[in-house]
Amino acid sequence: MSFLQLVRREMHGSLPKLLIMSGLGGISNASILAAINSGVQSAANGQKPGLWGATLFLVALFLFMKTQQYVTITATAEIEAIIHKLRLRLMDHIRHSEVLKLEGIGRARVVAAITSDTAILTQASNMLCFTVQGAVLIAFVGLYVAYLSLVAFTLTVVIVAGAATIFHLKNRRLSAQKEESAAWERRLFDRLTDFLDGFKEVRLNSARSADLFEDSVNVSTTAANIKIRTQAETFQMIVTSQISMYVLIGAVVFVAPNLSESLGGSSISKTTTALLFVVGACFGLVQSIPILLNANAAADRLEQLEAALRATAAPSKPDIELPTRFDKIEMHNLVFRHHDRFSDISFQIGPLDFSLQRGEVVFITGGNGSGKSTFMRVLAGLYPPYSGELRLDGMLVTEDSRDRYRALISTVFTDYHVFRRLYGIAEPDPAELDRLLTEFRLADKTGLSNGEFRTLDLSDGQRKRLALIVSLLEKRPILLLDEWTADQDPDFRRKFYHELIPKLTQAGATIVVITHDDRYLAELSLTARIIRMDEGHIVEQRSIGR
Repeated sequence: MSFLQLVRREMHGSLPKLLIMSGLGGISNASILAAINSGVQSAANGQKPGLWGATLFLVALFLFMKTQQYVTITATAEIEAIIHKLRLRLMDHIRHSEVLKLEGIGRARVVAAITSDTAILTQASNMLCFTVQGAVLIAFVGLYVAYLSLVAFTLTVVIVAGAATIFHLKNRRLSAQKEESAAWERRLFDRLTDFLDGFKEVRLNSARSADLFEDSVNVSTTAANIKIRTQAETFQMIVTSQISMYVLIGAVVFVAPNLSESLGGSSISKTTTALLFVVGACFGLVQSIPILLNANAAADRLEQLEAALRATAAPSKPDIELPTRFDKIEMHNLVFRHHDRFSDISFQIGPLDFSLQRGEVVFITGGNGSGKSTFMRVLAGLYPPYSGELRLDGMLVTEDSRDRYRALISTVFTDYHVFRRLYGIAEPDPAELDRLLTEFRLADKTGLSNGEFRTLDLSDGQRKRLALIVSLLEKRPILLLDEWTADQDPDFRRKFYHELIPKLTQAGATIVVITHDDRYLAELSLTARIIRMDEGHIVEQRSIGR
């Protein structure tokens, strides 16, 4: 999709009106030239400038000023409105997407589109209208040159056509280079994400830090070299175009008189003045072409991303009443399989047979890579089964009913995120929030102020406690916790197992916890079930407290 096609599709106002106003700007610019040439001709003949020429100049100048104001303001407002709609649409598609499909698209591609590509469209907004104005001005001046001398006009067409052909051929290669540069910059964003998200791991391992930095240097160097080569060729094209304009003026002055005896000094003077008048417009037109080509590429990337996100989004459903209770969740011969898009490795859990009763407490244990976290995501309804069944109160959970199923569940995964506001929690009870903050020893660290947490600058353990508080405020019947105690001190781990879980079960909560805390499990007096996983399978189940 081209930038112009995107503007035509998304524009709220009238694109033809905007183009007409841009064209009027070009016509008024050409009229200014005509008025100036008329005044110069009168002076050359020893006459005073006529009233007609002065009137034309003032009217054309006024029209040029008004059209410029309209075009600049309208184009900016329309493009920003288009970008606003695109951003909102992309974010809406993201929030309705499924986890696996969104992971397949990649964070770098999404962030680059919403930030870099939309910025390119903003840069191109005014350039589009000024390009139309310049094209109209050049067209009218070309007719004026043809009126003065057909020979000069023919030279103009030949030289401009030759320069345009060379420019077009080089631009086709540059477009591919710019796409390659954008791809390498997205890879560089991935490396930056590695530095930020994996900062602790980087600081703990100097060899990893050096390798990651070396890889980042290679990616950045490649991206920079491609961009340098692209920019150098772009500037070379611009210089070539500028030289072609000077060649054109030289041809009119030195060659045209030898080809036509009727081309006198007055005609040469007027023709040269006209061509000099549009030199700036020609240079602007040439310089706008790379910007518009970048905008075309950005518009195409945005269109492809939106199509990809639209394909990942679950079908829209009418508003329905979400469940607030359940009796039983069952997995029958369930298999989940994930194929890594970067390799030929497939990871699988199952076949699994599992049930979860209302009010039950289940602890899941097992070594790293045993499939515990993947199992939790399948249980949460984030990963759809590859085969087998997931049932809620006897009803099969399908794509159409998955949102209803997920409405029962609150989670704190290992890669949890704490939002600054309590999104989705309507009017939380301040007293309950204060009680939870006190119970989790966070009352002196943070709290709500004007609907936002005063700070999220907390330790890992404190942030995870805050994440659990938010999950409890959601008041959903099922709570899934993945290694929640991993960042807690021993005192708070003991509090979690001996105080918090019993209190939640007494309130009717159903809890599933991934844990490595075998010591604390051995000390528990409450009724619970312990499941051990290995290589994606449930290899042991036992009950405690019964």
